[in-house]
Amino acid sequence: MLLTRQQLKAKKRNAKRLSQLLQDARRELEHNILTLEDTVLDQGIWQMSDILPSQNAHSVIGEILAIADAWEQLNHFEIEEKLDHIEGKFYQN
Repeated sequence: MLLTRQQLKAKKRNAKRLSQLLQDARRELEHNILTLEDTVLDQGIWQMSDILPSQNAHSVIGEILAIADAWEQLNHFEIEEKLDHIEGKFYQN
């Protein structure tokens, strides 16, 4: 099935959003892991409150990869909806 010019533009726009979201989630996860390492080294203990931000960022990355995996099966409206949902969860924190 050939896509219209508008559909191609929407797919490209969504690909940029997906890429930016993945970059932001990766940075957040790296930051959280470094903070967790520092906390464990300084205090010698693991606390759930220290682990939770890393779990949230990891979850967002999983959702992003799920969209990427289904990219060809989803239309641009479905992709936008999924991205809106993930961005709403991720950027509110």
